[in-house]
Formats: sequence, structure tokens, C-alpha cells
Amino acid sequence: MSVYKGNLFWVLLHLAAILVVFISLLTGLRIASVSRPDWQAISAVLPQGLLHPLHFTSGILLIVLTIGYIGWRILTREQRPKSFKNKALDFHRLVIRLGYLLFFSITLSGLLSYFSLAPALMVAVHYYCALAVICYLLLHGGGYFVHYGLTALKRILWPSWQLSAVSLGLLVLTLLLAALGLQLTDKASHVLPVAKVPLSQLIHIDGKADEAAWQQAETVDLLTQGGANFDNGQTRIRVQVVENGIEAFFHISWDDATKSLKHLPLVKTQTGWQVEQQGFYNFDETRYYEDKLAVMVSNQCQAGGAGTVHLGPKPLEDKPANWHGKGYHYSQDGAIRDLWHWKAVRTNNMILADDNFIGPPDKVRPGSRRYSGGYLQDGKESGAYVMNWAWYKPGQIIPKRLPKSPELLTPYQQENTDSLSWVIPWFDYQPYQAEHDNYPVGTRMPSVMYRSNRFEGDRADVRAFARWHQGRWSLELSRKLDTGSQYDVALKNGVCLWVSAFDQSQVAHTRHALPIQLAFSGA
Repeated sequence: MSVYKGNLFWVLLHLAAILVVFISLLTGLRIASVSRPDWQAISAVLPQGLLHPLHFTSGILLIVLTIGYIGWRILTREQRPKSFKNKALDFHRLVIRLGYLLFFSITLSGLLSYFSLAPALMVAVHYYCALAVICYLLLHGGGYFVHYGLTALKRILWPSWQLSAVSLGLLVLTLLLAALGLQLTDKASHVLPVAKVPLSQLIHIDGKADEAAWQQAETVDLLTQGGANFDNGQTRIRVQVVENGIEAFFHISWDDATKSLKHLPLVKTQTGWQVEQQGFYNFDETRYYEDKLAVMVSNQCQAGGAGTVHLGPKPLEDKPANWHGKGYHYSQDGAIRDLWHWKAVRTNNMILADDNFIGPPDKVRPGSRRYSGGYLQDGKESGAYVMNWAWYKPGQIIPKRLPKSPELLTPYQQENTDSLSWVIPWFDYQPYQAEHDNYPVGTRMPSVMYRSNRFEGDRADVRAFARWHQGRWSLELSRKLDTGSQYDVALKNGVCLWVSAFDQSQVAHTRHALPIQLAFSGA
């Protein structure tokens, strides 16, 4: 090991790199565990909480440190001793050169993912490069320790305190680049211009998006990732927004190869009725569930979900652990994030999206199996959908109601049910009585019931309707620019959006890092 490597800049660079790489790896593995459940096996040693900002920050710092290292290599080339034949040194040179390729690949794939530009291959490259970094650390650090013993550790921890003008300049430049990089990434976003249309120009909320306004509206096109059932976990989401001074209108479309409407159907078995599910008991269903889309609206625009994504099985010390080990949504700053939740079965026939919000952690409610953090629903005056069982048990349930006529269930027994609504009209069914339960084993029945046509009140602020055609959903939404509700965020210049698609999954949605920031014309 050469003496020149003990200079202060080199030591500071390496110590910073070690810290940053470990932070990046640990936070990245926790983030990966959301869509790669095998990592839940080491959940106990992974960090919990608000990790996306830490992961993004460590990524930026790693890029800056890499630039600093390249600069040091170039500027101190003449000071390094001539190489000589040595098998140990040859091994280390090979490892270091492989490291160059590795860190270039992980940096490029990370940046592409951050800006929602990464195809499926690049997302996989980023993940497997992260695993390769673990091997690299063992080969690089472990190799030096094997060959040089404690001397290698001393070279890192006890440098020569001489700092040349070149090293001092590189140190200052590295710090300036770090500050600039963090400043720029903090303000990064996908800017979406919002055109103003006249009040006389009608926009029908019918999922067709065939009005002239949509032909002229600008589009943000995002490749979102990490969702269950999508091809490679990814889907491309396109967002358009226009406003007329009173309302804002949204057209959001995304790729989805299947139209999924079988929302937790009931099936008759030898022992009675059961809910068809493979993960619903743990609130993580990924097969018998409807397609959905969520839109979060926030005045806070931090990358990674505006500070609402808290990962891990128990990110809140004084609150219950979550069943699926993925985490909770809640805010720590006391501010409300608006959340619109369109559901292909439960709300589409209402021509609504469920108006919800993310706020501070909610109190624990005795008797409730599921604690939802700060994700709650706006209030309503009346109207709702309900599930067709009184008490849920994975083995057997008793339906609340059965059809007045058995023929009402005939359409649901066929293989292709895409054209059906999968909603039970309350008054076409009657209260459950055992003597009327003569349905054969294998009979399937919808589980969602409408007691009235739609929500009324605060929870009904967002009109929405979607159509699926040839592998693509087309969703239109509208809402007043300012509802006056304490649980809603006003739609104005500079407000930020995040969009997430669900393919027959309960919570396993796609995601993107940077917000979509609305830019109102004339603002």
C-alpha cells in the first residue's frame, strides 16, 4: 500500500464514501423490500421510517464523491509511484476497475429511476448492482485487510495531515458540488403546464377524453415502477390537467393488460361461504382485487411522496405494527395531503373517486384489526359501499344478503366477466337466511354492495369515471379548485401531484420519485 494514499483528502473521501454507501445500501434494501418481500426476512436489521429522502441524498453524495475521486486520480497521477509486478496489487487493481464499472452502472440506473426514465432492464440493473456492491465491499476492503492486516486500517484512519493545494481545492470543490447537488434535487420535479379553458367548454367525466381540451393539453409521461402484477412491475402513466377558473379536470391513462373487477368475490364451499383471497387477511391482496388509481395532492413537494412514506413493519413506536411489513402513510409536519382513490368496482359506478387524506398518525381504535397510520377518509353525510359480510374470517363468513332471485348470480359463473359491474344492488338482495342458502358448491357472488347510489358530503368532492380498452385505462376526474374543506388541498400554481396505479392489488402500487408540479397559465 503506497504512502501517498494516506493524504488527508483521500482519507476523508474514503470515510465519507463508506458512510454514504452503507446508508444507501440499507435504505435501498428497505425500499426494495416493499416490492421484493424476500427481504422481509432481514427486516429486523434494516432501518425504518422516512427513508426515501435519505436514500436520494446518499445517492447524490455518492455521485459527488465519485467526481471528487476521479478528480483526485487525474490531478495526482504524477505523484503516484510507478507500478510494479505484484500479484496482490494486480488483484486490487482488478477489483477497483470492476468497481468503476459497478458504480457507474448503479449511478446511471439510479438517476434514470429517479427521473422516471428507467425501463425495466435498468431498474433490475440498479437492484442487482446494489447487491454487487456488497460483494465489492468484501473484496475491496476485505482483500486489503487480508493482504496488509491492520496496516490497511491505519492508512484510512490515521492519515498524514499534510493537505496540498490540489487536495484543498478538490475538497472545497467536492463540498460545493455536494451543496449544489442537494439544492437542485430538492427542487426537481416534472412540471405540467395547466391550460385554462372557458367555462362554456364542457368536459364530460366519462373516461372518453374526446373533448378538444384534451387534444391541446400538455402531458407528463411517467414510467412508474414497483407495482404487483404489472409487466416487470412497471406501467406508464400519462397525466393531463386543465382548469376553467372554478374546477380542474384531469385525464390520467395507464397501461394495464387486464381489466380486473373481481373484488374479493364470495365463493360457496363445502363448509359455507368464503372470501376468495390470497393476501387479504394481511391487507396485502394481489389476486382477487379491483384495479385502482391514487392521486396525492400536496403543497409539500419533497421527492418520494412529500414526506408521507414511512417504511418498515413498525415505523411508529407507540402504534401497532402493520400486517404486511411494508409501512404506513402519514405526515410528520401536521399538514394534510389530499388523496383521491379511484376504484374500478367500488367507486366507478358512483362516478366518483373516494376523497381521502393523509395526515398525522391517527389514534388507535380498539377492536379494529387494521391501523392505517395517517391515511383516512374525508367525512360523509350519507352513502357508501359495504362488503357483503358481517364479520370477516379467512375460513368462513356469513353473507349479509342473498339475491332474491338465484338467476341474478348466473352471469358471475361464466369465465369472462369483464362486462359485469360486480356490484350488488342492495334492494335486489334480501337479508341472509340459512333456509334460503341452497346455492351449489362453487357458486361465486360479488361482495361489494351499494346501499345508496353514491357518497354525499366531503367524501364526494371528486367526480371520476374510467374506461378500459385494449390494455389501457382512461380515467377522467374533476374537482373544485378550492373546496373549502380542511381535508382537501386547494388546486393552484405550484401544487404537486403523485400518481400510483394498482393492478388487482390492495396496497402494492406503482410509484415515482419526483412530483408532478402544476404550472397554471398566467400564474
